[in-house]
Amino acid sequence: MPGADYIYPNVTEVTQRGGLLERWRLAEPLGCAYIEVPADFIKNRTEVERTGQEIGSMLSRSSVELLYEQDAALPGTLRYLLHTEPAIPRRDQHGRQVTATLRWRDPGWVADLGDMLLEIEDVLGIPPEIIEIHPGDRRNTHADIVTAMHTLITAHWNAFGTEPMVLLEHHSDQGISTGRQLRSFWATLKETHPEIAGLTGIVLDPWHLRAATKEEFPETLGEVPLDALQAFHIHSDLHPPSPDDGMPWPQVFATIANVPATPRIKPVVYQKSRVPAAIAFCGEMLAPQRTAYAAPPA
Repeated sequence: MPGADYIYPNVTEVTQRGGLLERWRLAEPLGCAYIEVPADFIKNRTEVERTGQEIGSMLSRSSVELLYEQDAALPGTLRYLLHTEPAIPRRDQHGRQVTATLRWRDPGWVADLGDMLLEIEDVLGIPPEIIEIHPGDRRNTHADIVTAMHTLITAHWNAFGTEPMVLLEHHSDQGISTGRQLRSFWATLKETHPEIAGLTGIVLDPWHLRAATKEEFPETLGEVPLDALQAFHIHSDLHPPSPDDGMPWPQVFATIANVPATPRIKPVVYQKSRVPAAIAFCGEMLAPQRTAYAAPPA
């Protein structure tokens, strides 16, 4: 198995939202295949002041033009991932806590989200290779999320003639958080929309999976279907991973090494000084796994 395709994370030192080239210039020297670009809703007081929109609201076209930049002469090798609204608590301009609601069960809301993503991509200049979404609360059924994935893929085909991968990132405090739920979601997708199985999948976050399942982590990791795994978020509670942080990294990377396709790995760290070491950790963990899988049978 080859190594991995790394995703350069959305570090704090770059212009938030901004354009593509600033991130790509950081990512390319590290050999990263993708950059991450945020596509969440209005998320802080600065964005409220700049756009006039409320915390947790979808971006209008005028807000997209204020918050994102269009770079000239993008290199043909540049590929990016849009990381959409994660539905985490934020503070509004009055200090009140606001959490955006993900309404995959509402076709109109899904269409509006698709329009927002298309506006962002239009300003950035090129469509993304990957879109990451989150499950939201339990009112969103697995079938709702699958239908929304199909809608987003279709919207991009109609707008750009391209079909991005749409990947589901589970979360410990949202409606899909365990290996069993991920397996059930994937079964629903293959039953109801098998034609998009090659364009969809799961982003596995081992830290969130362990936070949700605790001592059952080894068993629940084994429940996640390998053919669904398209990307991995590697971190230790948003800190760089290390051999002594309590995570069973050998088991995690054995799973990564066993996926059918080249894995995509995003080190979820937010300081650019920490990205090289996080990538190096992943490479070191994968190296013995590659050797083990390449070894001839006894």
